[in-house]
Amino acid sequence: SPKNRFDHFSQKPSECVKVVVRCRPLNEREKALSSKMVVSMDVQRCQCFIKKPGAADEPPKQFTFDGTYFIDQTTEQLYNEIAYPLIEGVTEGYNGTIFAYGQTGSGKSFTMQGVSEPAAQRGVIPRAFEHIFESIQCAEGTKFLVRGSYLEIYNEDIRDLLGSDTKQRLELKEHPERGVYVRDLTTHTLHSVGECERIMEQGWRNRAVGCTLMNKDSSRSHSIFTIHLEICNTGKH
Repeated sequence: SPKNRFDHFSQKPSECVKVVVRCRPLNEREKALSSKMVVSMDVQRCQCFIKKPGAADEPPKQFTFDGTYFIDQTTEQLYNEIAYPLIEGVTEGYNGTIFAYGQTGSGKSFTMQGVSEPAAQRGVIPRAFEHIFESIQCAEGTKFLVRGSYLEIYNEDIRDLLGSDTKQRLELKEHPERGVYVRDLTTHTLHSVGECERIMEQGWRNRAVGCTLMNKDSSRSHSIFTIHLEICNTGKH
């Protein structure tokens, strides 16, 4: 079974969780409404400041994170500093999770899925695909099995975005050894970055989409893309 990340770092559990914040630029809707930026950041000190509009005498609210990324910083920077060491741990046999949290239109999909151009804004998930398969190609005396699954939680229902029937509701179960899992969730064996990107695109098309005031393409759901990596040493011992 995968080792615990806490053991890997030899630290307390709380020290193994990093919280970072990313600020996006104003979108076209906000510009049309003449909205003003109220967020500023000191990226060197990992501090975020929020000022109250029209209250010049009030000091801004101040928050400190493990990392801060302002509008001029790219997904590539965020990946290299935050996600890269996490994926390195995964290739060594440790569990790792990247959890994107924020309201509709805050940029979660942009950070995780990304865009193809410019290259610096490619998402965390496709970058993780490349990272994993580069590690596999460089490893000697080791065999890897890579599998992927993609599920959606929508209105408290769980759906398999890669299954033959994406409308079927799945059940959340708990196993004494495996822990919490989704019964009958399909996993797909992956042999290349291209295959990973194909099933990600397939699952993305199957997500529930509905218009909101904040975002006309809002997914209105939570999705979890999981990469299962099994590692086997093929040396004499």
